[in-house]
Amino acid sequence: MLIMTPDEVKTMLEQRQAILNPPEPDSFIWRYFPLDKFLSLLTSSQLFFAKASSFEDPFEGDYGEAAKQNIRDQYGDGQYLRDFNTFEFLREHTYISCWHENQHESDVMWKLYGNAVAVKAKFSSIQKLLSWSETEIKHSGRVNYIDYATEHVSVESSYIPYFFKRLSFAHEKEVRFLIQEHRYDWDAYPPSLPGKSAQLNINSDFEEIVLSPTMEQYVSSAIERVVRQAGVSITVRQSILLNSPVW
Repeated sequence: MLIMTPDEVKTMLEQRQAILNPPEPDSFIWRYFPLDKFLSLLTSSQLFFAKASSFEDPFEGDYGEAAKQNIRDQYGDGQYLRDFNTFEFLREHTYISCWHENQHESDVMWKLYGNAVAVKAKFSSIQKLLSWSETEIKHSGRVNYIDYATEHVSVESSYIPYFFKRLSFAHEKEVRFLIQEHRYDWDAYPPSLPGKSAQLNINSDFEEIVLSPTMEQYVSSAIERVVRQAGVSITVRQSILLNSPVW
């Protein structure tokens, strides 16, 4: 068993934190919700973390070509196959909530989500939902966008690869909150779930609720009524991105 010195442990943790590169506590992050997902959030006060294997991107948690070749070169095909099995296994036991970092709302994100609802929060308000657990690894930070063919994804820990994505997704400016099941024996892992949830307080954990700039007024009014009936008191407004300039 490899024993690390205190200085080596400190260096390793600093390197991992540099990869995560979390935003400042007061930085604003946004979550754009289709209407059905927003209503679920509103009625449950639960932030949903989706299973990594359910994401559309097939590269979720992938090491990238350069890192895989490095594993083959240094440790052989046997280790490569063991890592592949671990990768497939952990994708079923890793849960992620994806946010967009921006001081202001994003025209690109509105176009991606259509007639959606966005919630604005401070990074620290969502980070605090990741309370300590004996059986779960919990981390948050910015996504690193790299060329998987030439750049290395760190494989020093099981959660770090989930904070890397391909350059094609760089427009997302994504901040992630991750929960990963952790046991010392694979047989001790619980069954994989569609997702996990964390309890939140909408009034204190969110800054405001913003409705799509293309949403019909009668729909906007209906959503605001539902929000108020749910006891939510924070600002609800429609995006002003399509408002005409004032002369």
